[in-house]
Amino acid sequence: PLAASGRPPPSFPVQVAAPDLLDPKSTAQNSKPRLSFSTKPTVLASRVESDTTINVMKWKTVSTIFLVVVLYLVIGATVFKALEQPHEISQRTTIVIQKQTFISQHSCVNSTELDELIQQIVAAINAGIIPLGNTSNQISHWDLGSSFFFAGTVITTIGFGNISPRTEGGKIFCIIYALLGIPLFGFLLAGVGDQLGTIFGKGIAKVEDTFIKWNVSQTKIRIISTIIFILFGCVLFVALPAIIFKHIEGWSALDAIYFVVITLTTIGFGDYVAGGSDIEYLDFYKPVVWFWILVGLAYFAAVLSMIGDWLRVISKKTKEEVRIKEYSLWCTFYPCGLTHFIAGSLYLPLPFPHCAHVLAPLPSGNPQFVLCIYGPDSDKHLFCK
Repeated sequence: PLAASGRPPPSFPVQVAAPDLLDPKSTAQNSKPRLSFSTKPTVLASRVESDTTINVMKWKTVSTIFLVVVLYLVIGATVFKALEQPHEISQRTTIVIQKQTFISQHSCVNSTELDELIQQIVAAINAGIIPLGNTSNQISHWDLGSSFFFAGTVITTIGFGNISPRTEGGKIFCIIYALLGIPLFGFLLAGVGDQLGTIFGKGIAKVEDTFIKWNVSQTKIRIISTIIFILFGCVLFVALPAIIFKHIEGWSALDAIYFVVITLTTIGFGDYVAGGSDIEYLDFYKPVVWFWILVGLAYFAAVLSMIGDWLRVISKKTKEEVRIKEYSLWCTFYPCGLTHFIAGSLYLPLPFPHCAHVLAPLPSGNPQFVLCIYGPDSDKHLFCK
């Protein structure tokens, strides 16, 4: 058969995983069923261009997801406003009263001088200095350990904000350092995530094998495995570090858990930072914290990806995604009409006089057309991939 263009397909070397399937006379030696047509197929289309699979999400789906995200933001803004704004108003009122009280009790200081002092204190805090007690004895925020930790927050994009470059040279270097370091860390994070997934996967596989012996359904096994994965990770990367931070930093349990989650989700507000208190730490404390962040980020990325997959499965709209299969060969489309399906593997491109027939799956995954091969001596029997 010729392509719809009127010219034969170009000649290419062929690879066939199951050669016996291509011989119509090999039925006796092969127990696999054969695909057959009762009538000659009808040509429906003519050409496909490239050997790629394209996933396209419809604009209607994107718009729906966008509206859901905006609604989620509005709900979050409303809740945060209700919880935090009264505290903000209270603090503003308190500081005004305290300033007035201080000026009334210290007549030698006017409001302008007090405001200048407050501005200097705020600038010191922004520079990472805690202006309490004798500041000359405070530990530097730019020693080697602290600088290592800061560099780690740059390439992980956490950016706590408790300290930041103040010099022009520091800002310029930070820009270049971030542009080069963030992609590099992305590669590292992907590798660590793969290894972490392999380790967890082996453990979960053993658990699944145990449940299979107990004749538990596959659905229940998947649910149990997912719960085990999340719980074990939460203990290892959330609960245990929170206990350590609570002990070392002197935080409450809530503050420690809050810091862990805000850090591993790369939000990084900077209100709580490990190693940011005015106490003396061990030299290796901050580097160890950064390595915990590295492994924890890989775990949280896996969990967030899992949640995203769940939402995608739940969403009916994402089933509207269009899947287009294209091949780099002049081909002819034939209607399905199959009576048997052969589980074989055939590889494009194929040499003339074989003719390729393209598989075009529906969004549901059911084939509308099948990728088949004509034998050179037969116009009735085809074999399906």
